[in-house]
Amino acid sequence: MICRRGNRLSAHWLAARWLCCLLVIALVLVEQAHAGTPLHPMVPMFHKWQMAAAPAVVDKVAGLGHKRVQFCVTLQTRLKSGNQLESIGLFRDSKPPGGPNSYFPIDPEVCREVSGYLNASFAKAVAHHMEISVLLHLNSHGDNQMWRNDFDFDPLAPLAGISYQDGFFKTVMEALEASVPAEHPVEISVQGEMGTTVFLYPDSWRKLIETARSRGKLRKARFGVSFNYQGIAGKAEPAAINKDALKRLWDTCDFIGVSMYQAVSHPPVTHDFDLAVGLFAGEFYGLGCPLPVDKPLHFVEVGIGGGGQSPKDWQPDVPAENPADAARAPYLGSSDIAKANPWADASLRALRVGYHKELCSYFANTRPRYPVKRAFLWSYGSWDPMGLEESRFADPEIIRLIGSHNHRLEASDP
Repeated sequence: MICRRGNRLSAHWLAARWLCCLLVIALVLVEQAHAGTPLHPMVPMFHKWQMAAAPAVVDKVAGLGHKRVQFCVTLQTRLKSGNQLESIGLFRDSKPPGGPNSYFPIDPEVCREVSGYLNASFAKAVAHHMEISVLLHLNSHGDNQMWRNDFDFDPLAPLAGISYQDGFFKTVMEALEASVPAEHPVEISVQGEMGTTVFLYPDSWRKLIETARSRGKLRKARFGVSFNYQGIAGKAEPAAINKDALKRLWDTCDFIGVSMYQAVSHPPVTHDFDLAVGLFAGEFYGLGCPLPVDKPLHFVEVGIGGGGQSPKDWQPDVPAENPADAARAPYLGSSDIAKANPWADASLRALRVGYHKELCSYFANTRPRYPVKRAFLWSYGSWDPMGLEESRFADPEIIRLIGSHNHRLEASDP
């Protein structure tokens, strides 16, 4: 069993809630636009073995009729004491073969290996005529374990001799340029759920995006930064935040991404997602760096895992004890069906179907304020109703529901 992520709140987030409430009211009452947002899967590439298997997963996505796919490309990092990064690398089989799997800091050889996996995966999506989105993650590796939202690093500064930009990000960009035609649509979240680094080094992230855009080889490339649905600034203290630099970053971005795991009602309702977007946008207001109201949002992750939190003790349970607890904590779930399958319970399955039904209802019309233009399921473990990696987590009713939703939007697209 695993818990997707902690449910951590900061003092400045709590102070911003009254602003969120005002924003939510505005979001719920505005007139809806006519265009809608399709819902597509994510291909997990969390380690080298998933990277190697990714082209076969792309085939499954294409077989389900999807016109777009997101790749979540993840490298590992060793941390110093505290939350500062020591190095970025890849967890892989040993060299020479025969020993235990090991962590290898990024170097030209690691970059070539990762490039090979990425080239094959991106080329497969192009062969299926699917538009491509990419989300970049880091996971901690070693004795010092910490959620990526707390990582403190400058993406332009060397870590063990090579920066995030020149090691990880450039490797992804070069793989895209090598395997994707110049006019093929590509959207890249240059990081995901790493709020501390963005709020502490906004000018560096802006320069990273501007440098990537200036490469010019992918003429339809679009770039954005992505955050968790709450605690957007991570461990960055308000006094350390450069509001003007953050506003310049928002202006440079083509979109802002969010990993959307806000609690929903039991049973879920469509406006749960209006509320979730309002709370997310309200945090930026509360920190003095509001997002432009017409800036496109991307749900780079969304889903419900079937774990839960009980108000009796607020401890995570996987599976949840009941549907109300699961609705309270969509970010909790399991990656191993042999240890826990929340969807073996009929009441939790009904919640899962209801969640995706209301999610599709929300995406049927794009709001004019904070419009969600892209949406991707967290296609991993018990959050994956399509069962791309583990078919026993799949739900045929949800697959049909999402397929019908996407087909309606495609049929109405002139």
